[in-house]
Parts: sequence; structure tokens; C-alpha cells
Amino acid sequence: MSETKLLAGVLLVFMLLTAQVGVATAAPLVQDATITGTIQDITTETDANGVTTVLVTLVDDQGVIQTVRISDVTADELGLFDLTTQEPVLTQIGQPVVIDPTTVIPDEEPTEPDVHLISELLANFFFDGDSEMASLIDSFHTGDNEEEQVFGFGVIAQALWMSQSFTEDGTADATLAEQILAAKKSGEYDNFTLSDGTVFEWSAGNVPANWGQFKKALLDKKNNLGVIVSGQADTETEEQLQDDQSQQKNGNGHGKEKNNGKGKGKKDK
Repeated sequence: MSETKLLAGVLLVFMLLTAQVGVATAAPLVQDATITGTIQDITTETDANGVTTVLVTLVDDQGVIQTVRISDVTADELGLFDLTTQEPVLTQIGQPVVIDPTTVIPDEEPTEPDVHLISELLANFFFDGDSEMASLIDSFHTGDNEEEQVFGFGVIAQALWMSQSFTEDGTADATLAEQILAAKKSGEYDNFTLSDGTVFEWSAGNVPANWGQFKKALLDKKNNLGVIVSGQADTETEEQLQDDQSQQKNGNGHGKEKNNGKGKGKKDK
């Protein structure tokens, strides 16, 4: 009796192992199966390099709709595209099709942007969309390593606005903004030196002791990252800002010397 039970147990184990092997063997067959169905649509796409691919939308026998991308040559071989006219063969719509899965071109993964979106917004606002300025602004935020990621975009926007106080025409200067950020990091504002060697001279009793006082002396409260992102800092606001700065320079300024010839600045390499 015990021998019978033992034999039955061995057979059961053997059957389970055989079933598992059968499933493992069958899985690749499903993955390698051809793509079959009835054509619903045929369209083409041409990328920036002039390469044309064909998108075939089909519905399989289970009613599942899928779209696959194949080359124009493969589509021509299937009778779905005319290489001579560079047009899809629309008479094939409604007809059955069998597509080799190895000929399917996978969709490209979206690439990461070169710079942060906020860096682009700041470059668009202060430097008319200059891509070099966007990269430079991005470097203020990211640095070369994690230890240098110390400046948020709000502070960077403030530095760019404050840099306008040091230029003749009231435009932002990325080099001066970088110096302002460096001053924030060091905490030294009393002898703020411009990139051309000019020392910013504060009037008596107005030498800032911290970042808050530094901002108060050079930055209008309404100028912040939020108004740029929301689009509220329009051209009229910018013109008014430049008028205010001009009045500060000609009237109750801080006794600083003029920064001759400074406009848009690029990071010295």
C-alpha cells in the first residue's frame, strides 16, 4: 500500500515538473508570434533627418486595436506603402495583414531636456531666449556636483533682477548675477566688486550685513520667480523697473561708480 502511494507521489511530482517546463517553453512562442489583424489605418511620419516610417493600425481577432511602426521598405514589401510615390496604399485598409514582429520599430523614449524648464523661462524673460544663457542659468542651479546645488530658482531669479542695478541700460547680466550668488554664499556684501573691478560703494549706514538687507537695497518686492512663471511680469513691468532703476542711479543711489559697458554677461570659462 505504501509503495503504491510512493509511486503515485513520484508520478505527481513528475507531472508538475513537466507542466512547468511546458509553460516555460511555450512562453517564447507567444512572444515570437506574428502580428496579425485587419488594417484600420495607414499613415506615415518623417523625422528631422528625413527618415520616413509607416504607422499601421490594425485590429486583431480578439478585437484589440494596436498601432505598429515599420520602415517604408517593410511597408512596401507588405504592399502597404509605395516607395515611388511615397504614399500609403489606402486600398489595403480593411484587408488582413501579417507583420513580422522583428520588423517593428519601437517608439523612441523621450529625451531629457538639456536644461530645466525654469532655466529656459528665465532665459526667455531676461535674455530673449538665448540658449547659452539658459545653460548658464541651469549651471547656477545644478553646479558640477551635488555639493554645488545650493541655489534655488527663486534666488537665481532675484540675482538676475538685482544684476540690472549694476548695468548702464538696466538689462540683466548673467556674470553679475553669478557674482551676486557668490556673495550670498560667502555672506560678504560690504565690498561688492563688479566683474570689471569696480567696487560697489554703499552710502553711509546702508552697507548690508546679510542677504535680506542686500535684497532690500537692490530688489523690488514685486520682482520674484512667481511673476515670471505666471507671466505677470510683462513688458510694461520691465519698462517701469528700468525707469525706477534709472531714478535710483540719478537720485538717491548708493554712491556706487558706474559699471561701464556691462550688459548681458556670459560666464568666463
